[in-house]
Amino acid sequence: MARTKKAETAAAKTTAAKTTATKTTAKAAAEKAPAKRTRKKKVVPNFVIQSSADQSVTYEAVLEKVNAAFDGEVTSVDVYVKAEEGKAYYVINGDVTGAVELF
Repeated sequence: MARTKKAETAAAKTTAAKTTATKTTAKAAAEKAPAKRTRKKKVVPNFVIQSSADQSVTYEAVLEKVNAAFDGEVTSVDVYVKAEEGKAYYVINGDVTGAVELF
């Protein structure tokens, strides 16, 4: 079957239009797609305090001792460790101070 020149030109234009439409749609989709965010896992450290006498205590154990020494609502805690004295000094809620034995 012989095609006429008009039919070939029309077919070529249709194919070109489809290709352009596909490229435009792909570009629009790529531009609209939100960037994927990767969340880093939070690292929880194992915090251990050691003395020169080969004694050790964990951070969590010190906090438990501080919380046990204070009876009331705790909104903030500052802990200062002096391993050479074997004590942890604390300030609770900005005004209550004290000390607990580490070992």
